[in-house]
Formats: sequence, C-alpha cells, structure tokens
Amino acid sequence: MIRRRLRRAVRRRVELERQPDDLPKTGLFIEPLRVTRLDSLEVASLDDGQHRVTFMVEIRDAEDKRCSDIAVDATIGGPERSATVQATTDMFGRVRFRMTGPPGRYTIELLEVAAKALDWARDAGPSAAEQVVDA
Repeated sequence: MIRRRLRRAVRRRVELERQPDDLPKTGLFIEPLRVTRLDSLEVASLDDGQHRVTFMVEIRDAEDKRCSDIAVDATIGGPERSATVQATTDMFGRVRFRMTGPPGRYTIELLEVAAKALDWARDAGPSAAEQVVDA
C-alpha cells in the first residue's frame, strides 16, 4: 500500500493597505464636483394668467465629466411661496427646478450637491440665480 501524504496549502496572510481619506476619489466622478451652469430658462405663460419659471442646474466633476444621478438640494422661491426641494441630475448632469405662480421675483439657491457623499466646490461656480417675471 502506498501512503499518500496530504499537504496542507500554506495560506499567506494578505493585508490590505489603507488609503488616506484626503486623496481624491477615482471612482465614477473625480472630486470636487462643481456647478457649471445655473440659470433661468424661458418663462412659460399659462392660460390662467400664471407663469412657469424653470431653473436649470448643470453639475460636472473635476475632469469636466457630466455627473449623472447626483442629488441636488435647493430652495426655490416666488412671490407667493418658497420650498426646499431635491432632484437628481439626468444623464447629461442637468436638473430642472420649476415653480408656477403670478408675476414677480423668483429665486433659487443651491443648498447641497451630492448630499455630502462627494465634495462640492461651492465657490467654483454659481449657487444662486433669480428671474423677474413682468405682468
């Protein structure tokens, strides 16, 4: 009879090297994110005398790539009311915020981009806009 020796595979211990937190992330988007466009589109006049104001926001990363699926928090206000809203950018890195109301002053102020998941360079682009609608 032949005796077979069973050898156990020697497992080497693998240790993962930790990366410092201050390095830029190299995943889908390169930090910091920035707002490259924030302006009012053409105002639509509705049949009931109301007006629809649309603000468009465009988000890009540090390498100028369009950032899709990024949460944008904003405060939008008009002559009758104001609201805090959240929307997600489309595949072109754009999101639109709309408000309908009477003639007057409409404003938007961005509160947060990416909900603190990614770094937003607030000073690298616009963070507020306004549109005045005449009667």
